[in-house]
Amino acid sequence: MIEEMERYGCARLPDTGLTMVGPLLIAHGTDAQRAYHLPKILSGEIIWCQGYSEPDAGSDLAALRTSAVREADQWVINGQKVWTTLGMDAQWIFVLARTDPQAAKQKGISFFLMPMDMPGVKVRSIVNIDLHAEFAEVFFDDVRIPADAIVGEVNEGWTIAKNLLGFERLFLGSPKQSEGALGHLERLCDHLGKSGDHASLLNGLRMELEDHKSFYTSFADKVRRGERLGPDVSMLKINQSALYQKITDRIMDVAGELGTLAGQLPDTPTLYPGSVFLQARPTSIYGGSSEIQRNIVAKQVLGLGR
Repeated sequence: MIEEMERYGCARLPDTGLTMVGPLLIAHGTDAQRAYHLPKILSGEIIWCQGYSEPDAGSDLAALRTSAVREADQWVINGQKVWTTLGMDAQWIFVLARTDPQAAKQKGISFFLMPMDMPGVKVRSIVNIDLHAEFAEVFFDDVRIPADAIVGEVNEGWTIAKNLLGFERLFLGSPKQSEGALGHLERLCDHLGKSGDHASLLNGLRMELEDHKSFYTSFADKVRRGERLGPDVSMLKINQSALYQKITDRIMDVAGELGTLAGQLPDTPTLYPGSVFLQARPTSIYGGSSEIQRNIVAKQVLGLGR
């Protein structure tokens, strides 16, 4: 489905439900959770956002402090999330919260589903470097949710979260961003009459993109076969981030002074080199920074540092 979206030029839709929540509920949800949420995810009527990162728990997500305390037939949630993509638009959020403050970092965390219109939920937008309110802070002040809002067992949320991140890293490792950026670079060269001057550069980047597409397909095929993604999927996200930024760096080289303009170029609405460059900057941070991803590959794939 993602590949079909890309063919139609849809680089990103509000797809957190499809790429994260849906697969997670299929694997770990109750019958009631699947019956209620999956049809709404497939129809697109509900937008989801991810309540993972916190001010002091980003790449080190297990350091999160948001708490969930059981009171009778409810969970009471208190804390804060940050860098919540689509937080201003979403109707539902999935939240990692600490349910056992005495347990080791990864052992006392649980996974919850929560409507965004619950009393005590406050959302504040964050304007990014491209001047869009793409992210948000989300605050929880004695938010009460039903006991059955938990997914899986109490204190087993870290395992569930890791499974979800495998799907996220497959999605973030898709070649769509690099392919779109390379198309932008090719149009820019043609617009400036520099295609011949940069033929070697363009051919080299096309070859790197084809390599990445093949790499991506090997992981997508695992999902098609119903196999679980392992920690090696982090390599896909690392490679995509690096290639996307490399291509947009070359866009700025070719654009020269035009790259300093915000938004579309004056004489053509399909070229916006400065914006493409800015959009590529956070890719090596979001979804787990490239440094953290390399540590995962080193320890869990290569067996280093044990």
